Amino acid sequence: MGEEYSSPGMARSVPRKKETLLAYLARGIAMVHLDARRAGVVVPSQYSMDAHLRLNLSYRYGIPDLDISDQRIQATLSFGSRPFRCVLPWGSVFAITCHGTGDGQVWPEDLPVEVVHTMADRQNGRRASAAEDPASRKPSLSAVEGDLKEEPQRVEPPDGAPRPHLRLVR
Repeated sequence: MGEEYSSPGMARSVPRKKETLLAYLARGIAMVHLDARRAGVVVPSQYSMDAHLRLNLSYRYGIPDLDISDQRIQATLSFGSRPFRCVLPWGSVFAITCHGTGDGQVWPEDLPVEVVHTMADRQNGRRASAAEDPASRKPSLSAVEGDLKEEPQRVEPPDGAPRPHLRLVR
């Protein structure tokens, strides 16, 4: 797990999942991204075939049986206001994100193929839409030429228009 990967001129150690989760929980809410189809995963049956199940964990939730061991995460979580005892082996977890900071860690070797395809499709869709529709890009500000010395024109109300009803109170 303490494998190293490198990019040109940079070497970095991949953090362990348990340590990443504990660090994010110390900051607030952590979202665990997992493949619910993996062996040993116990979640409600309606989610058991999800390639990308997202579960929020936080010490603030007061989960009395939250147990984070070297093998798995185990906790009773609420699904539609109904408690369910979940077991999430680390092999099923492929990413953890932190709500408070926006930080996240992905373990590419554990990414389900469907998630990889979804990410690629989204990325390709963004590239295509940005290339096809320049109006969909973020707006930018530009300078407008004009004479700043001129006073703005006052707009007078038409005759017979009601007068403003607010008055200055000192």
